[in-house]
Amino acid sequence: MLVKDFKDSLKVQRDLKKLPEEYWLKRGEQMALDLFKEMSVRVPAYKDFLKEHKIDPNTIKTIKDFEKVPLLNKDNYLRKYPLEKLCWDGEFASKHWDISSTSGSTGESFYFPRTDEQNKQYALTAELYLLNNFQIDKKSTLYVNCFALGVWIGGLFNYEAIKMVARNREYQLSIINPGLNKPEIFKSIKSLGSFFDQVIIGGYPPFVKDVVDEAEHYGLKWSDYKVKFVFSAEAFSEDFRDYLIKNSGNGNLYRNFLHVYGSADIGSMAAEMPTGVLIKRLCLENKELFKDIFGDLNKFPTLAQFDPTFVNFEEVNGEIVLSGNNNMPLIRYAIGDRRGV
Repeated sequence: MLVKDFKDSLKVQRDLKKLPEEYWLKRGEQMALDLFKEMSVRVPAYKDFLKEHKIDPNTIKTIKDFEKVPLLNKDNYLRKYPLEKLCWDGEFASKHWDISSTSGSTGESFYFPRTDEQNKQYALTAELYLLNNFQIDKKSTLYVNCFALGVWIGGLFNYEAIKMVARNREYQLSIINPGLNKPEIFKSIKSLGSFFDQVIIGGYPPFVKDVVDEAEHYGLKWSDYKVKFVFSAEAFSEDFRDYLIKNSGNGNLYRNFLHVYGSADIGSMAAEMPTGVLIKRLCLENKELFKDIFGDLNKFPTLAQFDPTFVNFEEVNGEIVLSGNNNMPLIRYAIGDRRGV
């Protein structure tokens, strides 16, 4: 893992600004190769998968060799093997995990274990975007965690990451976790929001829209607070962003909105930063530019930036394929999303 200790994150932040893209791409490729080698030895299901597909791990030495490795997906890998066989050293119940579930939208939920190391990884990502977008080093901040709590990854993953950032730094950063409980969301903002320079609302885009729209019913005026937003789980249009600006009194459409691309499968993968928002909005004004960047899409995409040393992405026949370390590690995993890198 890149972050062995939370103290390393400041160095990572400096390196991200200083070192060229090629450096990070090479680091990501090396991470994927190293992970492949370790999985081929220590993950029973993956050893069997490679044997079934007649892949000798010793022949995979370069990134070109790596491109010959068969893709994983839920059907040919995750649902095919017992849960413990998918984990490092075939161990599940004997380890301590945080466990998250998929939504089960395809018919059956799947459970993904993670340890504190993965929470650290997301905490670093969260610290980067909280500094870049919200200047938490200069402003006292209340983070209102409106993601669903319970077995789903969003709520508890955000809680752990924000708590870790606040605990390991001197930021004036506090978090409250009302989840999907609207009365508690409004009560907490009314009672606590005035103590802070800014209030960040984190949640699923459609739910956050409801929160913005229903505030007046609960006696809350958005103009009394500097409110900002963190989203995840669903893409949204630039019209949606404009709507929230208009109805929350939020004037900075680039810095005051952050969209995290993540999943229960691997956690946080990327984030839509101000540069991505600017590019998308320029594409709305120029169809040729849109086509040059996104091709023949029939809907407006998310445009997110990622650290390939955490999760390395490939595009294979228009499909997003990722490699990343987890307690159920994944190599060349087709997550089910379309488009490119």
